[in-house]
Parts: sequence; C-alpha cells; structure tokens
Amino acid sequence: MSTLRFENITVRFGSVTAVNDVTLEVPNGAVVGLVGESGSGKTTLARAAVGLAPMQVGRVLLDGVPVSRHGPARQLQMVFQDPYSSLDPRMRIGDTIAEALPEVARAEREGQVNRLLELVHLNPARAKDYPARLSGGQRQRVAIARALAARPAVLVADEITSALDVSIQGSILNLVRTLQRELGLTMLFISHNLAVLRYVAQRVAVMKDGGIVEEGPTAQVLGTPRDPYTKELLAAIPGR
Repeated sequence: MSTLRFENITVRFGSVTAVNDVTLEVPNGAVVGLVGESGSGKTTLARAAVGLAPMQVGRVLLDGVPVSRHGPARQLQMVFQDPYSSLDPRMRIGDTIAEALPEVARAEREGQVNRLLELVHLNPARAKDYPARLSGGQRQRVAIARALAARPAVLVADEITSALDVSIQGSILNLVRTLQRELGLTMLFISHNLAVLRYVAQRVAVMKDGGIVEEGPTAQVLGTPRDPYTKELLAAIPGR
C-alpha cells in the first residue's frame, strides 16, 4: 500500500466550485475518514482521485509521484455508494471479479476469485450467481472484492454503507476493519456520518462547501472539535 496525497485540488463544474484548494494526506496503512453533508464536495474529491472528475488545479500523488505517471488507473480503486448499480447485471459474480485481476493464467483465476470471495466473507459458490440473486450487502462485498482484485495501492470507499439497511451496515463496517487490519489497507473512507468514522478511521477530515475545515486524529476531532461545523455534525449523532 501507499501514501495518497491531494495537493491543492480545485474542481469546477462551469461556474460552480465543487472542491476548493484541498490538501489532504492519507498515510500508508491508515484509514482516513472524510465527512460532510451532501454537496460538501467529498465525493467529487474522491472522483478526482480516480480520474472521474477533472481537476482545474492541483495534483494527486502516490508516494510523491503524480498518479498520472504511476501507471494504470488500477493503483486507485473506488467502491461506490450504490451496490445495485455498480455491478453489471449480465455478468456472473466470478466473472466480474476476474475481470479486475491482473494478468494471470486462466487456470489460476478461479482460485483467486474464490480467495477474494472468502476474504469478503462470501461463499465461493456465489461466483456463479448473477447480481440479482444477491442482497445489497452481498453486492457491496462483491464490489469490495472486485476493487481488491486489482491489488490497488489505495482503496477509496464512497458512502459504501449509506444505501444499505441499518442491520447490514454494521457487518460491512466490521468487514472494513478486518480487511484494514489483515491487509494493511490504505483507505479514504467517505461518509456523512461521524459515528461511522469513529468506528473505522484513525484520522478524520471534515469538509464543507468544497474545503477542509478541520482535520486530525479521530479521537481529537470528535472529542474536542474546533470548528462550529464539526460541532453541528457531532450534535446530529443520535443518542450522543
């Protein structure tokens, strides 16, 4: 895994500035949470990292090297919010995962697909299923397995629990914690929920109106927030 760094990133869509001069680092082997309300710019920042949103200013670096010079886009892999639209309904689960694997012999592919399914706590027999036979939580596990199949330097997770039932969200968060611990994943974990980030992230950055208003260790940001916006987000956590 590698260190991901956003350096003075600005993204505009016409006259609208979605991301404004953002600098943020995701250290090697750490999970950094990026939190903010809808429209704060957090997803646009993530899309800029993987080349899905054009940057007017700034650079995205992996270990100090601009991503554009770092080889294939597989160095950064993104898991999207909606598990129902992120998988091709015409492809079997095993084929979807195998498609993301680096060049390997055909004879080895089945074993690698099975290993990845087991890694995300799915029965390898599901490799023959189509997405329609899977629940939302199972589909999200497949999406994570597909992202990991590319052996990325950094994983970007964009609101990966928000479209799931509350009863399923916890199991996906537990999976993220397990994978981070076992694989040493470097991850940018995006959420609108500080309670979620308290559980999975070592550091938290708070985003508002396209900019970072506060960033630091999770315990510090959530325990003694400095910015009024962070305090508002904390006040919104049920039962706090």
